Amino acid sequence: MIVLESAVLLDAGWDSLLDGIWVVRVPREFAIDRLMEFRAFSQQDAEQRIDAQQGRRGIGNLDQEVQDGVVTAVIENTGDLDALKASLLEKLNDSNSWKK
Repeated sequence: MIVLESAVLLDAGWDSLLDGIWVVRVPREFAIDRLMEFRAFSQQDAEQRIDAQQGRRGIGNLDQEVQDGVVTAVIENTGDLDALKASLLEKLNDSNSWKK
C-alpha cells in the first residue's frame, strides 16, 4: 500500500491512478486551532490558508466528489489521535472505501 498526501491530487487529475481517494475532514475551528498550535500560524494566517483551499476539488465540493464516486471515503477528524487511528483502520477494512 502506498499513501499519498496531496492537497491538489484531484485538481491535478491523478484520481484515476489510485484505488481509493480518502479525505480527512475537520471542522474549521479545529483546523484553525491545529494550525496555530502545531505550525505556529497566526489566527489570520490559519484562516487565510483554510479559505484559500475551499476552491480545491474534494474540499469545497466534497459532497459532490463523494456522490460521483471520486472520493471513496471521508474520515471525520474531530477527536484525538486514537480516534483518528480507529477511523482509518475502519475505512481500511471497509470494501466501500475503495473503487469498485
